[in-house]
Amino acid sequence: MIAGIYVRVSSDEQAKHGFSLAAQVEECTRRAREIGASAVLRFSDEGVSGSVLDRPGLRALRERAREGVLDAVVVMDPDRLSRNLAHQLLLTEELEKQGVRLEFVNFEWKDTPEGHLFYALRGAISQYEKAKIRERTALGRRQRARSGKLPSGFEPYGYTYDRSSGSLVPAPEEAAWVRRMFEWFLDGVGPGAIAARLNELGVKTKRGGAGWHGS
Repeated sequence: MIAGIYVRVSSDEQAKHGFSLAAQVEECTRRAREIGASAVLRFSDEGVSGSVLDRPGLRALRERAREGVLDAVVVMDPDRLSRNLAHQLLLTEELEKQGVRLEFVNFEWKDTPEGHLFYALRGAISQYEKAKIRERTALGRRQRARSGKLPSGFEPYGYTYDRSSGSLVPAPEEAAWVRRMFEWFLDGVGPGAIAARLNELGVKTKRGGAGWHGS
């Protein structure tokens, strides 16, 4: 038996809830071995929303299934497969028609009328939760903007985010380099050449690295 394991995490989920790809790979591989898989193929999407159907990893998995390569697909949870109920049901039906067994680590999938109903209900709840999170996030951003605060704690180079005021304040050392960048640019130096100069001078990026790029 050849099993394909599909793992997915969005950047927000990994940051807030610790849904790491490594943990999903470990659990899904274990389940694949439990159901008798002699070979395991990994398909993954990192930093991709579950509401999007066209994902590189998922697309590759569907292609292997259509080619008859896979006998089973193992996923951590139904919402890793998709957070959109219609997409979830479409993918499930597609795999079933191709004779591919679908397994979840944290959910018992049963090919019965009751099993299909529970599966659909769970998918609907997941989609509802996603919509509510998006609604609350958008509301919070609008409220912060109305009060003159930044919608998030993003820090562009040259500034530091002040949590108490919800605003950006200049970072003296970085601000000095920003002024030099503008001077170079006004002298006709392009973005790529400016990045090269910063790397040559050993100027650290916002994250402490030395990987400046023209963009």
